Amino acid sequence: MSTAIRSDEQIATDVRDTLKWDTRLQDGNIHVDVFDGIVTLTGNVRLLAESSIAADDAWRVKGVRQVINNIAVSPSAERSDADIAADVVNALKYDNRVDLKSIVVQVAGGVVTLTGTAGSTIERRAADEDAWYTPGVIAVSNQIEVSPTKQRPDGEILTGVREALTRDARIVDATRISVSVDHGKVTLTGGVDRPDERRAAEEDAWFTAGVSSVTNNLTISPLAPE
Repeated sequence: MSTAIRSDEQIATDVRDTLKWDTRLQDGNIHVDVFDGIVTLTGNVRLLAESSIAADDAWRVKGVRQVINNIAVSPSAERSDADIAADVVNALKYDNRVDLKSIVVQVAGGVVTLTGTAGSTIERRAADEDAWYTPGVIAVSNQIEVSPTKQRPDGEILTGVREALTRDARIVDATRISVSVDHGKVTLTGGVDRPDERRAAEEDAWFTAGVSSVTNNLTISPLAPE
């Protein structure tokens, strides 16, 4: 199936409209430039989470080949590292997806570093999100290692990932994606039509039980129309 080529102006308009539509953002502080399908976001936001949300919104627009996120985080009020650390710890404490006993929080200059272990990818990402939404945080370094509480044979993991890819409506042709597993570490190779398809495949792998890491080597290579 062929896809119409969209101009940079059309893409830029749609990205700006998407940012304006998203009530989680203050779109007036984010600037959008597009060249050859590559979107560059600049400006500033109050929370680190807003920067991530804006990039996700840009990826959703048809015709986008890449998103460069240069948005700066400018907290509305200066906060001490100790206050930030306390708030991150509290967020983790009350998040039922996270086991705080296995995670260490450190903050320096507004940059949060998370270390320790998580029993699943969901727990690791939850800890990431809790830090992103904490006021005063300008960056997060998530060094938490995933150590699945339930060990699974590589063969079972391989089958689980392949089945997830086949079920996923976002993936046009799952047979183009090759999956290998080595001691819980998944590697994806092959080609996909769109950037959002590449990201969907990585998510499917990450959320499969027993997976400890994912290496995404998929390339964007649309098939020529028949």
